[in-house]
Amino acid sequence: MSIVGVIAERGFVSRWIGGNSNLLLLQKRLKSEIPPGRRRGFYQTWVFSHLGARRRQFAADEELSPLTIKVSPTLRCNLRCRGCFAGDSPVSGDLRRETLDRIVERASALGIRSVGVIGGEPLLVPGIFETFRAFPRTGFYLVTNGTLVDDATVAKLQELPNVITIFSIEGFERTNDSLRGEGVFERVLEGMRRLRDGKLIFGFSTVVHRENLEEVVSEHYLDFMIGQGCFFGGFLPYVPVGSAPRYDVVCDEAEVREYYRRIDEISRTRPLLILKEGTSDGTFLNTGCGAGETIHITASGEAEPCNGIEFSTHNAYHADPEEIFSSAFFRDIRRLHRGKDRCCLVINHPEEVLQTVRRHAARPTHLTALEHLEAYAASRNAA
Repeated sequence: MSIVGVIAERGFVSRWIGGNSNLLLLQKRLKSEIPPGRRRGFYQTWVFSHLGARRRQFAADEELSPLTIKVSPTLRCNLRCRGCFAGDSPVSGDLRRETLDRIVERASALGIRSVGVIGGEPLLVPGIFETFRAFPRTGFYLVTNGTLVDDATVAKLQELPNVITIFSIEGFERTNDSLRGEGVFERVLEGMRRLRDGKLIFGFSTVVHRENLEEVVSEHYLDFMIGQGCFFGGFLPYVPVGSAPRYDVVCDEAEVREYYRRIDEISRTRPLLILKEGTSDGTFLNTGCGAGETIHITASGEAEPCNGIEFSTHNAYHADPEEIFSSAFFRDIRRLHRGKDRCCLVINHPEEVLQTVRRHAARPTHLTALEHLEAYAASRNAA
C-alpha cells in the first residue's frame, strides 16, 4: 500500500487510541480545550500524516520514503545555547523561499505530508508563515526557542491549523538557563501561556543527557508541562555535535531504553502524547533513529541524513528530495541500521558512520563536523 493510502486509512488511529489510556485522556482534553477547527487540523495534518507514515514504516520491511523532512531555513538565532548542533555552522544566509516551497511541494508529491521547520530560530525567517499558508494539507511542526512568540505570532498560528508549535526546553529553570541563558525559561513559559490563551495545540521538546535525566524523566516534569498547556512532549537523546560537544554526558543505549520505560510508565495516566526519538522501543510511534529515512536541509541547502550526521553529498538547490533520498550516501546510511532495533547511529555506531562519510567523500556541513565525529569515534574505541 502506498504512503498516501496509509494516510487515508483512518481506522488505525481509533484502534491505536483505544489501546492507550493516556491517548484517551488526551482526546478528551483536546475536545474540552481546543476549538473543533483546530482539532481537525491537528488530526488531518499531524496525526494522519506524521503518525500514519510512522505506522507504515514500522509495519514494512522494504525501503521507504522518509516519514518527515526537516528544514533549517535559517541558522540565525537570538540565543547561543551550549550544545546546539547549529553552534559552529557558517551563517551564510537563509534558505531561499522559493527553494523551501519547492522542497515542500516535491515532498508532498512523494506522499510526505510532515515537515519540521527547525533552525536556528525559524521565527526570524521572513515569509515563513506564507509557506505554511501555501500548503494547507502539509503538517508543519515549528520548533522554536519560544522567546520570540508574541501576540502577532499567536494571531498567525490561529489561522493555520496545519502548524503545530514545539518549544525547546531542557528542564526546569536552573538546568534550562544554564544551557540557554539567564531568563530564557521564564520567556518560554510566557510563550506557552500566549499559545494556551489562544487555544492552540503545542508541545515541548527536551534533549536528554546524563545531567538532566532524573529531572526531566519524572512525574513532576510531565505534570508541569501539562500545566503549561502542552499536549505532547518529545524526548530526544543528546548527540555530541555542534560547538563543544561533550562525550561524557551521552546516554548509552541501555540508559535510553530505561528512561523510555520510565516515561511510558509515568505518562500512562496523563493526557499527554509522548514522542521518543533515537532508539526503537518496538512501537510504531517510536521507530527509532531516522538517519537516512529523514532528510535535513540546512540553510545553505545541504542535505544531511539527519541533523546529527552533519555531512552531505547533495544540495537542495540542485536536487529534489527523491534524488537525495535515493542517493548512494543516504542508501548506505540506511543500511547501517540493524533491522527494526534501531538506535541512534552517531551515538552507537560512529565508526561506521565515519567510514560511510569517507567512502562517499561527503562534505562536512559544519566547520568542525569531521573533527568531532573522528574524536567521538576514537573515544568509543578507547572506552
